[in-house]
Amino acid sequence: MSNRRLIEVRGFKWPRRPTAVALAQLLGEDEFGRWLGTAEGDRWWAADGSRSGVFAASLVKVVPSGAFWTACFHPIDPVIDVDIVLPVRWVDDALEEIDLELDVLRSVDGTVRVRDQQAFERVREAWAMPDDVAAQAEETCERVSELVESGAEPFGKVGHAWLVRFLAEAGGTRR
Repeated sequence: MSNRRLIEVRGFKWPRRPTAVALAQLLGEDEFGRWLGTAEGDRWWAADGSRSGVFAASLVKVVPSGAFWTACFHPIDPVIDVDIVLPVRWVDDALEEIDLELDVLRSVDGTVRVRDQQAFERVREAWAMPDDVAAQAEETCERVSELVESGAEPFGKVGHAWLVRFLAEAGGTRR
């Protein structure tokens, strides 16, 4: 087990409906944000305690400050999964992230696509998402798609380098 500080990652769906909780290791920080790591076999659980599971593969996550996105880097497909979110909140050793449904995915073959556009539209209508929030989510999704497709950092080598380091350090160990 690592001596790194553990961060409780609390997931929500718009407007603030609790979904899941997991623990991640705080790996460090750079110009792109704070980096977290979750090892294969680490537990997650539903916010209401109704179910739980384990992560099928390790990942690292970058959490930029004040941005409408966070990104996970995986050793399996999709290799990049960017969540369009409200700017995250840090509360002591917890990260609170409100997912706005839209995801930008890059596959191993380099293909970039947006997932959950229909879910975004349903949530927008059903949960009265304000037009300014919806517009920011859509603009961010478009801009991030272009960045991921072009390989702009941290979507080029930086995220992969954090993942490689974390995988080497994790060595397949479980908490």
